[in-house]
Parts: sequence; C-alpha cells; structure tokens
Amino acid sequence: MAESRKIYTDQVYNAKFDGDTANIPVDFKGLGYYSRASIEDIVNNFVVAYIGEDKVLTKVPEFEVAFWAQRGLQEFSYDILHSEKSIELELGPSLQVALPQDYVSYKGVYVITNNGSKKLILPNKSASNAALPILQDENFNPIYTDQATAVAENSEAIGKFQSPSDQGQSATEYYNNNYNQDNFSYYNSRYGSNPADMNLQGGYFLDISRGIIFFDGTFANQELIIVLEYISDGLADNGDLSKVYIPKFAEDALYAYMLYNLSKLRPSTASLAPFYKKEASAKMRNTKIRLSNYKSEEMTQVLRGKSKWIKH
Repeated sequence: MAESRKIYTDQVYNAKFDGDTANIPVDFKGLGYYSRASIEDIVNNFVVAYIGEDKVLTKVPEFEVAFWAQRGLQEFSYDILHSEKSIELELGPSLQVALPQDYVSYKGVYVITNNGSKKLILPNKSASNAALPILQDENFNPIYTDQATAVAENSEAIGKFQSPSDQGQSATEYYNNNYNQDNFSYYNSRYGSNPADMNLQGGYFLDISRGIIFFDGTFANQELIIVLEYISDGLADNGDLSKVYIPKFAEDALYAYMLYNLSKLRPSTASLAPFYKKEASAKMRNTKIRLSNYKSEEMTQVLRGKSKWIKH
C-alpha cells in the first residue's frame, strides 16, 4: 500500500527551498504536499475501508475503483476544486500557441506589459479556421492524393488573420490625420460600434479541434509573453496516480462519490444507492464550503471601501 503520509523533519522538508542539497529526499513530494492526498492513496484507502467480507462492497476490481476515483477528480475539478492553471509562453513568429495537454476550457488570455502586469486580450469571434482548405490546380480543380481530396495545413483565412496590418491605428490618430479634409467621412459615423471589437491590443481565436490558439497580425514582429489561464481536468499525470493529487478537504467527498457510483451498479447494494447519493451530495456541498477559503478579516477590509461617499 502507498504511504498516505510522509514524515520529514523541518530541515529535510525545507532543504530544497533553502538550497540544502545534502538533505533533499529522493522521493520529496514538494512543499505543501501534506495538504493533498494522491489518487493512489485514495484508491488504496478505499479498498481497505469499503471492500471485503462484511463490508459495504464485497468484491470490486481495483481498476474499477481507480476509474471512479479519476472520474470523481474530473467532476470535482469542474465544479468544486480550484482547478485553474496558468502558463506563461513566449509568442513566436508563427503567432500560434499550443493548448496544454490537460486543457478543458479557458479563463482568459493575457499579454504581459513592460511593468509586469497582465492585460486582457479579447477573442475575435468572427475569425475561424473551420473552412476546409482544399488544394486546387491551375484550373481550380481539386487535387487528389490516393483518391482523397488534398487539404492544406492552414486555410487562407488564417493567413489573412495573421498578416501584419495597420489595425492598430487609434481613433484619435485617424482623426488628427484627416479632420481637415473635405471628404472626411469620420463625422457622425461612430454610432453602433461594438466595444468588444474596439480593442487595440489585438485578438485571437481558439481552434479547439486542432488544439491551437491563433493570434492576429497585431502581434507580428514583437517579442511578447502570453499568459494562458485555463481550467484543467486534474489528470495530466494519470500515468502515475501517485502524482495526481486532490486537496484533503475533498478527500471524504471523493470517497462518498466513489461509493455511490460503485454501489448503484451492483444488485446487492443498489437499494442503498439513494442513501449514498444523498451522503455524497452533502459531503460535496461541505467541500465547497471548506474550499471557498473565505476570511472574515479580509472580507471586512474589502467592505470598508463600500462605505465611501462617491461625489458626482
């Protein structure tokens, strides 16, 4: 059975952080490991506590227990756990960034400014790579390879989307350069603008089928750092369940989730499934409260700002 707790002295625990290479354990799990439990430990502990003679479940294969443990971690990542991740990437001349392996959905895409702060980039909803770029000959007939239509790697729409352009010209700059011309068409033409499109920072769109983020030509010929904040399913390293963790606040709720799903599939325990479902729901609700991490002192400090008078 895997060890559910690793005991270190204070010196050994902080050795890597302090640069004390002589005392770094070979199997060190990292700072803060004790606040988490690995899925390997969850599976082993569940087998010991719930499966066997005179227990809730008499006989269940361990691979089935491991499946529901991982399935539970996925569901918890979407609904309960703090499963947001953030990665920093340098944007190359291709103006493309690959989505991470454990990507499920994005929270935001940002560019790092000169002072180190993050500036939000908005997606371009009108851009797309959905059109299938079929290759054609000089007579505009489709080209076939092995009786199948030949397809280009990227569509023409991508090339135009990523080509450098003058779209970064501001309204003020355009006005100052043209206000004294007789045929200036800028007057009375600003109504109906969409704020989502009035963005000088550039845009992007996600090609989910290919797992790539495409940035537009505004970012061409620049050395930029991009930050992608996204939601993970928590199973990036599921080849080794000892490296997949869940907060200990959610450990009991995961046991209840696994017990409910395993019991409802077996005739001998199906009658108890509604009870286990209620128990799992209650423990998941308690886990949300535990992980909400509200601090009364911090909330009080925030609310103090609400009493300020706003002068008009």
